Amino acid sequence: MQTIMTIKNETDYEKASERADEIYGAKKGTAEHAELQQLLKALKDYEDDFIRMLKDND
Repeated sequence: MQTIMTIKNETDYEKASERADEIYGAKKGTAEHAELQQLLKALKDYEDDFIRMLKDND
């Protein structure tokens, strides 16, 4: 079962971004590659939510 990663605030975002930088380029099929994919999805989801919030406040 795969854990769904969620970023809830700026601190989480910064930590996830730093970790993604650390393991960027991980070889496909490794645990680091799977982690990187989860981090990238969580980062994108957080950014999309942030942009949506900004648009809603216009």
